[in-house]
Amino acid sequence: MLFSAERTGLSEFCDWRIYDLGLTPQQAQRLAQRFKWCAFTAFDFSSHPVHVGLEHGSYAWKPIILAENLSTTTAPVFWFDSATIFLTNLERPLRTIRDNGLWVLKSQSPLHLKCDPRVLDALAVPLELRHLTERAAGAIGVDPQHPAAVKLIKDWQHLALQPDLIVPKGAASFHKQDQAILNCLLLKAAASHQLTLIDEEIDISSARPTTEVSTRNKVHARAPLWLDPVLRSWSAAYKRADRLHHQWQHFRNTRLDGAKRWWKEHFRVHLHEIKTGVTHTIPSPADGYYATPFIWQREGTNWLFMEEFQYARNRGRLVVLELGQTLEPVSVQPLQSDQLEGSFNTHASFPFLFELGGVPHMIPQTCGRKSVDLYVCRNWPDQWHLKRRLLFDVDAVDTMVVASGGLWWIFTSVMTSGRNRHLEIYFTDNLATGDIHPHPQNSSDLYADAAHGSGRNAGYLAKTTDGTLMRLMQESTQFFGQRVACRRIVELSTQAFREEPIENIPDLPLVVPGFRSHHVSRAGDLLAYDVRDRAR
Repeated sequence: MLFSAERTGLSEFCDWRIYDLGLTPQQAQRLAQRFKWCAFTAFDFSSHPVHVGLEHGSYAWKPIILAENLSTTTAPVFWFDSATIFLTNLERPLRTIRDNGLWVLKSQSPLHLKCDPRVLDALAVPLELRHLTERAAGAIGVDPQHPAAVKLIKDWQHLALQPDLIVPKGAASFHKQDQAILNCLLLKAAASHQLTLIDEEIDISSARPTTEVSTRNKVHARAPLWLDPVLRSWSAAYKRADRLHHQWQHFRNTRLDGAKRWWKEHFRVHLHEIKTGVTHTIPSPADGYYATPFIWQREGTNWLFMEEFQYARNRGRLVVLELGQTLEPVSVQPLQSDQLEGSFNTHASFPFLFELGGVPHMIPQTCGRKSVDLYVCRNWPDQWHLKRRLLFDVDAVDTMVVASGGLWWIFTSVMTSGRNRHLEIYFTDNLATGDIHPHPQNSSDLYADAAHGSGRNAGYLAKTTDGTLMRLMQESTQFFGQRVACRRIVELSTQAFREEPIENIPDLPLVVPGFRSHHVSRAGDLLAYDVRDRAR
């Protein structure tokens, strides 16, 4: 680490403090003689709570050290773990600190997979933030003159001194001690716009990591100093191979798997005018297809909210098409959110639209982040705001809601370990603020005996004019998206659920037994549906 600081000029450009967490006297003396430009300080473990000690593995000393140094200077302060090798003189990180008050690199895992649930709850981390990608605590830069950044580090120090938070008893094996607490604070601050985060990644399991530093270059204490060039070469080669591996994984998971998807799968969206019987076909994008269309009418204009699956990225995104007077596409726009937590940065599809309090709301499929989310439209038709997370840490798809009997009912299809998807129902007295309760029938694994996604919602869940609840579901015995089937819900209460097959749904006159579609929706005199026209 210190050799690399000399090679990049950082030894002259910065003031250095090396914190001794347990060097032998001989090691400390040798380092002090060789690197005279460093100030060496032995960390006083005796003046801090017992859990700060190395043997407890809390890493609580890190925020303590960083906070102490911030209080003694007005210049930017960096913390780097000792396994760091510097590759540049840190000019870009310094610019980031000047602009944002903080420089911290993105890791690869979501917060909820690196922080014990009890700590998330104790620190009141909203469900809406828990899917966000954590930042690494091994390389941090802070501006002592940025109030929000300084507060973050002071709060980090304060919480690190509480053993029940940083090293809770019986903590989950994935709990990352100091880093977990840092990210609870950091992501809350970023979501409230107190701090701005960058998307540069640390060089751990990354296809495109930062070029400023190389981390986790650990060397055994018994390795002789003359091996340093060999060890650095080995570390650089390993890092390069790791990066190539993840670049290949990314290429395989996107381009190659997308090409396989192109060969096997394609959907086409159609519009059907009920009164005239005329059907219109929506042209597919050149590099993908549209699917799961929800038709919506607003101020005399027809809109199609759909998934646009992109083969090159091997994932879908949400788009809205404005339709002209003759139902031809006029424009297409991707749906967007200006929130950190609401960003559509994962596979998204099935944009179920409905009105709540006279305002358009949406529940898209975002199973990639293990959530069922409620969005409200802020600027029609493409700007959406994450209003509430209804369910979290659940692989749920094709979610729809309906109001009946004074409650809101959430119908979704859930995947659990080792099982096919099955129907799950939840209920609440207030979709925007009420507690969400699971229905007892969820334990029955309804439709889990059917492969290819049978039983999933297929775009329609509503009351008929006589108050009967009807549901359109997927019924695919040979391949996904084969056909749909009609169901009438004959019993729905907080304790019971039962539905039965029927021949048709009055509001969907085009849907007859065996109808080849995997999704149908209606608005006014229009039906929107998709058909899988490539299934190999």
